[in-house]
Amino acid sequence: MLMLDRRTLLRAGSATVGAAALATATPALAHAPQAGKQAQPGFYRFKLGAIEITVVSDGMLEFPAETLFGDRAEDARGLLTSAFQPPSPVGLQLNTILVNTGDKLVLIDAGGGIDGKFQKTAGALPANLAAAGYAPGDIDLILLTHGHSDHLWGISDRENASLLFPSAEFVASETEVKFWNSPELTAKVSPALKPEVTRANLKLAGPRLRLIKAGAEVAPGVTTIDTAGHTPGHMSVHLSSGSEELLLTADAVVNSTVSFQHPEWPFGFDQDVPLAAKARIAFLDRAATDKTLVGGYHFPFPGFGHVVREGSGYRWMPADWQWTS
Repeated sequence: MLMLDRRTLLRAGSATVGAAALATATPALAHAPQAGKQAQPGFYRFKLGAIEITVVSDGMLEFPAETLFGDRAEDARGLLTSAFQPPSPVGLQLNTILVNTGDKLVLIDAGGGIDGKFQKTAGALPANLAAAGYAPGDIDLILLTHGHSDHLWGISDRENASLLFPSAEFVASETEVKFWNSPELTAKVSPALKPEVTRANLKLAGPRLRLIKAGAEVAPGVTTIDTAGHTPGHMSVHLSSGSEELLLTADAVVNSTVSFQHPEWPFGFDQDVPLAAKARIAFLDRAATDKTLVGGYHFPFPGFGHVVREGSGYRWMPADWQWTS
């Protein structure tokens, strides 16, 4: 049996007291500062056949559920809660798409504008473009899917006085530009959309603006799709390279939960509600039937996935993250 004499116990006791004193005197090392609310670089790159795709975040927007879903707001909040998404305010990501065809750099939509031009949570496109390795002067062409603030206003500075993309050609729907430049426009849209700002940006782009009809191919592998309804000239986009395809929603489909489960429900910013619902259902049906990869402008970043039919509606299945491009 182990025997401890008095001297051994005293030595052990002294060592314990010394260790305790040392522990008390040594400062704790687990007080690392937190990063706070600084912005994280937001870009994601992958290959589609021979085309290189980079989604470049412009940040996000926030709206009350009532603004987005009107009389269906309470039902929409229930669906969002069940999908573990904030029910109000509802967040909408801004996923601009940069397409490198090998010959041209094509940016699809330009975000909501810097320095809080539309909402303070938007405007990150220039910083994230730089993080992705590009400068505004590198962009050859900007395809504008429609004239709403979160897609168009990012082409210019805070005062809508000068363009931020010095070399880019701008491409937009002939129908869309005619709508925003109409003398009767103020009677057709809500003042909250600030049509005068959209007009100012279209005027700035004017000398370099090419008007097209939906269905036109604007660059190799970059073809527009007629999805009018959200606005009169609204276009979605089809990208293709070899046997690989990608459908880009623009605002034909906006929320990855509500718009899928109930595509027939009106969306708050739809100009022609029945036509927009028809376009939304057609887009989702095409994606589900063809099993095509989809990119959602307002879906959770980076916004890529597939559409599957579920009951009378659809379900969004995010694609796995690709670690190499």
